[in-house]
This record gives sequence, structure tokens and C-alpha cells, in this order.
Amino acid sequence: MTYKNCYYCKQKCNLHFKSSNKSSNKNFNFASTEINTYESEIKPDLYICNKCEIIFSEFVDEKFENNYRDVLDDLYIEQIDNKKTYFKNIVNKFSNFIKKSHDILELGSYYGAFGSEIKDKVNTYTGVELSSHACDYAKKKFYLNVQNTSIYNFFEINQNKFDIIFMFDVLEHLDDPSSILNLCSKNLKTNGILIFSTMNMNSLMAKATGKYYPWIIPMHKFYFTNKSVEKYLSKNNLKLNKIIGDVRIISLEYLFLKISQKISVLKPIYSFIVKFKKLKNTTVKFSLFDINIYLASKNN
Repeated sequence: MTYKNCYYCKQKCNLHFKSSNKSSNKNFNFASTEINTYESEIKPDLYICNKCEIIFSEFVDEKFENNYRDVLDDLYIEQIDNKKTYFKNIVNKFSNFIKKSHDILELGSYYGAFGSEIKDKVNTYTGVELSSHACDYAKKKFYLNVQNTSIYNFFEINQNKFDIIFMFDVLEHLDDPSSILNLCSKNLKTNGILIFSTMNMNSLMAKATGKYYPWIIPMHKFYFTNKSVEKYLSKNNLKLNKIIGDVRIISLEYLFLKISQKISVLKPIYSFIVKFKKLKNTTVKFSLFDINIYLASKNN
């Protein structure tokens, strides 16, 4: 049996999933829209801590922060209109919680798709993003207030508190998710709200695919269930109030590009779709029912 010490409690943890693929290629792709063929990607071993109720990667002790600084994601920019539509729907879903008087913070604001949709609906919007390319794009394209720094550095110098903090597909990337949740809690105003998304490892999709689950990738260091999300929120003075299934809006071209990287027999379908502009730009709602959006409130 293979063991690894838990990142948090340091007790020995059992192997949860043995990697489905160990490639000699060590050039990890840290872009949000990372595209790898199955043959070239690395699938890390995952471990589970029965005490902390968290699942973590074999790369948990490696520091990835600097790798995100140089990310340039042209494919995301190509899909920026679809990303904006997706985030417009997110804003609408949470419209009851968003007020014109609110000061908003987004951690991991990337190319500004969410910020562009919410900035005119609130008092102030602040983004925090490590990628200098994404940060510059968000500033120039959407005129957003985005700071090109780490989350830790931002909170060290930040003097303001926020009504709502958003994190979309960020928690699983962090070197220490619990410490970031703690910083979020401390930097929320009274009755403040934290809204974030991440994979649910107890979802049918994650359980059915096991070690082949497509979101087991090197850049994802921690994996959660609804139960462990609630536990880590409570640990950091936050209360889980609501869970919503996440539904993405993507083009057919992007959908079949992603799928064909994993299932090679579908590549002819992708090649057919890209020949027709109207077809490849057609957008669809897509969900594997494995990603949730969590809403938590600060315990005052």
C-alpha cells in the first residue's frame, strides 16, 4: 500500500486513485483551457485523508504559483464571448444577493469575463490575477480594476473589506485552500458572502470515471466533496448556505475539441464542425453534473 502524509493533519493517507497515465512529459500546462491528448498528459496519483476528509494530489507539496504568472491562454480569449454569457447567467442566478452598493472582490479573475458582467451592477469591483497577460487583457479590454499579484500579497496590503468574494475554478489550484478560505472570511464585511465553484468528487461523473476523471490533472492539487467543502468552510468561520449545479455555455467547436483530445475516434466530428462557421460557433449548455457553485456566509 502506498501512503502520503496529509497536507493538513500530517497523518498517513491511503492512495485514493493510482494514476491512469504516467507520461515522461513534465511540461505541465497551466492555462485554464489546457488541451492535452491522453497520451501526453500526466494524471497524478490522488490520496485521501479520512480525518481531514480531503483528497489531494501527489504534487501537493510543490509550489505552482509562479507557473501561473506566465500563462497566455489564446483559446480562452477566442471563447471570451461565451465566457461572458456564462458569467452573465451566473450574475443573474445570484442577483438576489448582489446590490448596487456592494464592493466586490474576485480572486483569480483571469481575462475579466466575470468582472465585465458585474462591474456596472455594483459599487466597486476588484480582481486579483497572477497571469500578467490575463491581467493586462482585462484592463485594456474591459477597463477593470485588476491587481497583478498573488492572493496572499493582495490581502497583506488590502485595507478594505468586501460584501461578496467570488472564486471560480480556483480552490482546487491553491497551495493551501484552507488558508485562503480563512483570508476570505477575515476580509468579508458583516453578513458578507463567499461564492465559489469547484469539482464535487462525490458526483456520479467523478465516481463513474474514477482514476480517468478528466479533471484529475497536475494543476489541480486539492479535490473536494460537498461534505468536505462544508467542513473547511466551518473551520474558517463560514457557513455553507446553498449549492447550485454549474452549467457551462460553450461553442460546439470548443466542446468537440476538448472531447476529441480524450476520445480520438471523435476527431473526425471536430474536423467536420470547424469547416462550418455557423456550426462551430453554435453555443450549447453543457454540464457533467460534477461541478458545483457554493454560497457561504460569514459567521459574525
